[in-house]
Amino acid sequence: MEIPIFQVRKIGKARRVVVAENMTVPGHAEAVVSVYIERFEADDNDTEADYVVEPNQLFKERYPLQMATTLVNLNEAPTCKVRVLSPYPTEVNLRQDAEIGIAERMEKIVSVLTKAEHQAESDNLVAVRRITTRSAEVKVVNDEPNGKYRSQRI
Repeated sequence: MEIPIFQVRKIGKARRVVVAENMTVPGHAEAVVSVYIERFEADDNDTEADYVVEPNQLFKERYPLQMATTLVNLNEAPTCKVRVLSPYPTEVNLRQDAEIGIAERMEKIVSVLTKAEHQAESDNLVAVRRITTRSAEVKVVNDEPNGKYRSQRI
């Protein structure tokens, strides 16, 4: 008995995303990283070259960073920008040509939430920004009738 096997070609397969230049991401910081996305000659004629960039499994295993899913247009510039966040106090080095993600073509964009940064950040052109993390403050309260102490979130 023979079972036929058909190979189906996926149009617009996932493309590699690599770091464009060496970069150090400080601890507790957000950074904008320049990346190259694998391109083909046919991309130059494509007016709708919108891709979603996401971290790949290797990036998640190798780096203690978080990457924001980003919508990019391949034809706007030679490099694209993605945001990474370092939630830990140690700095992380990203080397040139390190593969950090995949880009998949978007068939249709329904809507874009915003096309610009928050107004308070419009003058901040630095690629790396500090972030602040805050945990809930805890206050120790003496429970007089019971004679016990308890913690209370503020």
